[in-house]
Amino acid sequence: MTLIPRQPVLRRLALLWLLASIAMLAVMLLRPGIHENERSALAVLVPLYFLALPFGHLGVMASNKLKLSLVLEFNIVPGILAEGLVLWTALVVLGYAQWFIVLPWVSRKCLQLSRFLFKRDPAR
Repeated sequence: MTLIPRQPVLRRLALLWLLASIAMLAVMLLRPGIHENERSALAVLVPLYFLALPFGHLGVMASNKLKLSLVLEFNIVPGILAEGLVLWTALVVLGYAQWFIVLPWVSRKCLQLSRFLFKRDPAR
């Protein structure tokens, strides 16, 4: 299992995934609302959320739990910029892992299993 896909098509798709993620980060950082602490500045990350489903949802839940624990335990309210960066990082890491590490690994294992189960011996 590697971080960079083996097949050229998957390698190109991974590069497109990362470029789209970086573009969404740049758009989020360039929005005027991000520095004014407006929650609408995080709306740029919605397409990334849908591209990272279902693992991306785990990232959103984890970032919400982190924010809630910071507020309740330490009385720290993170700004929108910090929240956006944590959310973007979680979505990118989990989405990339889902599509380019876990899914190819599972498909290889399924292929190996099907070859093992349905192996035909022509001598019989």
